[in-house]
Amino acid sequence: MADLCDFSGIWHSKYRVPAGSDKKIVEVEHDFVMYRHGEHLVLETLPKEDGSYMLARFTIDGRIITGTYHSQNSQQATTKGASYYGAAQLVLDEDGNTLRGEAVGFGRDMKVKMSEWTLSRVHHPAK
Repeated sequence: MADLCDFSGIWHSKYRVPAGSDKKIVEVEHDFVMYRHGEHLVLETLPKEDGSYMLARFTIDGRIITGTYHSQNSQQATTKGASYYGAAQLVLDEDGNTLRGEAVGFGRDMKVKMSEWTLSRVHHPAK
């Protein structure tokens, strides 16, 4: 089993959320850098040309990761730079390279929505 305390590296995030009046599932992707501070984990997106951004803060309890996120959409997106925030609970796979779980937040229609969220490590710095 991988060192469950080591979250360093670049992680790819994909979440699926129902959007619009037809509840069409939209996939949103980001690349993150993770930082660990004691029992806390901070995720920050790498810069994107479109200006979208996400920051998440979690508490680590073994393989359970619980916390909050804030997402700022691009001005070019259909949501015109809308800001969203919510909470998430993720479970770290035994190999230490994937987090899977769900997030809850609100949509543009001001209704609470659930989304599947997966983060996979794509680069692990050499030790």
